Formats: sequence, C-alpha cells, structure tokens
Amino acid sequence: MNPNISAWRGGAIGAAAGAVVVALMFGLRLSAGIQALPDVAADAMTLVLPGSVFGFLIDRLQEYGRPSLLVGVAVGLVALCGLLGAIAATRLSRLGHLPRGGAIAAALAVLTLPIVFLGAGEDAVGPAIATAAYWTLFAGLLEVGLSPAAARPLVAQHATERRALLLGAGALAGLWLATYLGGRLGRAASLGGTRPTVAATPPPSPATTPIPGATDPTPVDAFPGLKGITTTKDFYVITKNGLDDPTIDAGRWRLQIGGQRPYALGYDELRGLPVYEAPRTLECISNIVGGSLISTAIFSGPPLKDLLERAGLPTGTKEIRFNCADGYTESLPLDAALDPTTIVAHTMNGEPLSKEHGFPARLLLSGRYGVKNPKWLSALVPVAQSYNGYWEQRGWNKDAFVRTFSRLDLPQDGAIVPAGGPYPFIRGVGYAGSRGISKVEISFDSGKTWDTTQLRRVLPRDNWMPFTYVWTPPGPGAYEVVVRAYDGDGLVQDAAEHDSFPDGATGLHRTSIKVA
Repeated sequence: MNPNISAWRGGAIGAAAGAVVVALMFGLRLSAGIQALPDVAADAMTLVLPGSVFGFLIDRLQEYGRPSLLVGVAVGLVALCGLLGAIAATRLSRLGHLPRGGAIAAALAVLTLPIVFLGAGEDAVGPAIATAAYWTLFAGLLEVGLSPAAARPLVAQHATERRALLLGAGALAGLWLATYLGGRLGRAASLGGTRPTVAATPPPSPATTPIPGATDPTPVDAFPGLKGITTTKDFYVITKNGLDDPTIDAGRWRLQIGGQRPYALGYDELRGLPVYEAPRTLECISNIVGGSLISTAIFSGPPLKDLLERAGLPTGTKEIRFNCADGYTESLPLDAALDPTTIVAHTMNGEPLSKEHGFPARLLLSGRYGVKNPKWLSALVPVAQSYNGYWEQRGWNKDAFVRTFSRLDLPQDGAIVPAGGPYPFIRGVGYAGSRGISKVEISFDSGKTWDTTQLRRVLPRDNWMPFTYVWTPPGPGAYEVVVRAYDGDGLVQDAAEHDSFPDGATGLHRTSIKVA
C-alpha cells in the first residue's frame, strides 16, 4: 500500500469502498432476496439490547423504528470501512507486501460472522457466505484504492484515475443508499402516521345495529367516518424487515402443512377452499397510548382448523408453529389454533392481500396483538413443545392478549373550539380484543369527573368500538380531555402509564384543547 497516502485519504477511500459494498448488499436484497448484513445485524441488536431499552426506543420511534435501525447499521458499516481504510493507509503499509486484502477480509469476517449467526439464527449459512463475499470484495477494493502506482506498472499511469473512479463510485453508491433509506423512512411515516378510522366498505349487516343499552340509537350512518373499516392503503404496517418485504410469486408459492399426513397447498387451491369472513381489528403490541398502530379491515380465508385437521394432528401436539417467508416465526396454543374464527387469510377488504399485508397468506385471529398474526406464511408445523417466536425470543409477552385501549380522535390535541355548542363531533374508538367494550367515559377536567359516551355497535364484539359524545362547553378556557374504556367484563382500562415492553402499553389518552 502507498505510504504517501494520508490517513484522511485512506479513510475516504475505505468509506467509498464500504459504500459500494453496502449499496451492493441492499441492491442484492432488493433484486435477489439475499439477506443484507444490516438486516441480520439489526436482528442481532434486538436480541442483545435489554428489552426495556428496546421497548423505550420502539415506543418513541414507532413505525420509524426498524428503518432507523437499518440506517444506523448501514452508516456504521460505512464508518467502519472508513476507519479500516485510514488504518490500512498508515499502519498496514509498514507490513510490506503481505496479503493485506486477505488479512482485512479475515479480520472483518471474524468481527461480523458471529453477529450474522446470532441475528440470522437457523438460516445463517446463506447470510454468512454472502457476508464473507462482501468483505472479500471490500478488501479487494481497498487494496486497489490504496495500492501504489509502482506496484502495477502496466496501469501506473491510471493510478490516480483508478482512485478517482473508486471515490466516485462510492459517492454514487452513498447517494443511492441515502436516497433509498430516506425513502424507506418516508414510507414508514406515510403508512403509520395517520389515524385510520374512515370507512371504505360498509360492514356486513347487522353490524350497523346499535348495541343494547346505548344512550342514542341514531343509525351509525348519521355519523360520517364511523363505519369502522379502514381502507387497505391506510391500514397500519409494522414489519421486522425495515427494507422491502418479501415479494412472493403466487404461482410458485406453497403453504406446507405438517402433521400425520403432511401436504402442501398452492395459492389457487387455498383460495378455492370454503372461507370464514369477518372484520378483524389488529393492534401492534408496541402501539403507544392513543397511538395510530391499530386498524380494522374485513379479512377472509379458510379456518386454520380445517387445514390442520386435513393433515391430522400428531398425538401430543401442544402448539402450532408458523414459519414465514421473511424468517419470522410465531406460535399459537392448540386451542387458539383450532378456534373456528382463526383463519389463514388471503383476502382483505374484498381484494387479495397486498404485499405489505402478507400476500399471499397470513394468519388472523381474535383478541391478540398483531405480533401473533404473522404475514407471508410458508409453513404450519404442529409441535409438542412450547415454542417462542421471533419477538418472544426478544422478551415480549408470549400470549400477547390485547390490553384495553381507548383513543380520542376529535378534537385533536391543541384544537381551538368556539364557545357555545352543543358540539356532536367528539369521537374516538375503544378496543379490548375478544372481551369487547361495555363503556367509554370522557372527562374534560383531567379525570376529576367523568361522563358516559355513546357507543356505536358497527362491528362484532371483538373489534374496536367507535364512540361519540355531544359536548356543550361550560365556558372559555383550557380543558384537558381524557378518555377511558371498560371491557366487556366491566373492568376499567389501566390508568398507570407503562411503555409497551413486554405486555403492551398502558395509560389514558389525554388531549389539551381551548375554548375561545
């Protein structure tokens, strides 16, 4: 290596080579599905981070969490490559003509392959081979960039151009990387930054019947936006992948079903089976108090029970394990798996599942957080032992039963309301999974006094419950509005404020408004 190259120049060359390699990682991830090092490194970090720390971060970052982690890992890798370039330019040049590129590649492999095996788990062989190849390429690029002109007499006159080309390629790769990852962050914001309560498709009758005991039997159609079905494009999206989710060819996809008589289903075969159709509310276990990571859509697909019984459950089966195309795993106890309302869904709001919502098939069940409803299903496996899925391995609750939740949608925080009234626009949703909602209360004095809202039975019991309230402000001033829900058993929502890790967030949603 050239002893005349400064540490700063060596660092720039190393960072450029690193940007080329990291961009190649993401390019192959997008085009060929080869798992990138930032993917498995991010998975490894979620394993080693204390759950309370990870929960704190995910509560504050929400849908930005995984993309932000990948951005951080990618930037860290480029910075590491820059550091190695600086070291190679100043220190390793003293080693003469030893195989420095091989030494660098070996050192990087020693450093990162344990991370790959930790993060990729059972499927670590492919990512490990890819990572070794990436670092070998980086070492070769670094060797070329730092080599003295005299070492290559046939191309000595092009040494400067060679380094300029490497730096230029690195700059372009870095620009592509920044643009792509920035786009992923923007997409996360657009998918998760709204409160999706507007109806797209009327729910099946009799879903519009008011619940017994409701204080106002006015048809729900009199309240625009309260039919309860979220459009597919507004339905929240959370994924462990951060990058593009799996792209699956329906013609080649097969769902493997294990048992005494194992078999596989193609996409057309799955869609040809008798279906169960119903609205389903999904809430992310990392949803914050009053958060937007909760939505409702109409899903349909064959009952999971039918698929399992066709294969025959082995004696001693305790749980059903679900394998997914993105490496995600999950499990359900046998009684939940055999519930006739637990389905392998292939349709959402009357259309085939979109890519981000699990095409070609996902699991849908009642009463548990979204973590228990895996997407991109590839295999159903009866197991005789309790199995901890992807997030349970990271300390999250295995059962993931939803906690009672309520959210005020209007008026929003900071709103200014004219004096007078009465105002019928106060509204929001309550949700308690399969327990249902029996009552939602509202307070305009920070919880000192409470009044009962009007519930709207627009969906079956185990979905979110829209509520409305007609308010006449007592006078101008500042008001802190608080809502709380009671589940179907009459138990009030937990008011103690806790982050989502490991069981789901608790606390009451509050907004501050002013009456002019």
